[in-house]
Amino acid sequence: MASNITPLTTSIRSKHSATQVKRLFKNNPARLRILKKQEGAAPTADTSSSSAIPERVYPQIFQPTFLSNGWSAPPPPEVQIPDYPFRITRTAGKPNNAVGFLPVYRDVRVHGTKRTTLIRNVQGDIPAFLSELCAVLNLTTGKKGILTSASTGKHGGGEAGRGVNSENPIRIRTGGAIEVNGDRAREVKKWLAGLGF
Repeated sequence: MASNITPLTTSIRSKHSATQVKRLFKNNPARLRILKKQEGAAPTADTSSSSAIPERVYPQIFQPTFLSNGWSAPPPPEVQIPDYPFRITRTAGKPNNAVGFLPVYRDVRVHGTKRTTLIRNVQGDIPAFLSELCAVLNLTTGKKGILTSASTGKHGGGEAGRGVNSENPIRIRTGGAIEVNGDRAREVKKWLAGLGF
């Protein structure tokens, strides 16, 4: 006589839910911060995807001085300005044909929590400019490289739609302006004025 008895299987219920497992045992930022405090050194996440910081190619040709409003004088005529592959034009339309400001601006968004730096009027070899900018500011090109508003992601709206962040610190906006994560306007102005722009 054949027995139709099936063996009983018992399932062991996990102590943690799926969300708790992700939070406790995966690379959750809060968990990494706690481990950093406890151990004194952060466990390394995947850093192989970020590229190295490029070397600086163009040295500073003179020491600029800045006024309290951010204006700096261009270099005197006796300073020989090299031929750069990129060019920055100063703002125009000043009274008495005065020399304008460098087109570097601070931008504050998201209720004051998102601070970025905008660089406008960049002409010429943009990749060379971005490489030098990354070298001056000690930035990597990011996980996705340099983002543009024309980049097409899987959702179609352009991968740069949310702007820059710590993972992707540079993007090229629609009008050609270059956006850098953080308030780096003073550093960028000092660098550009030192190059002779």
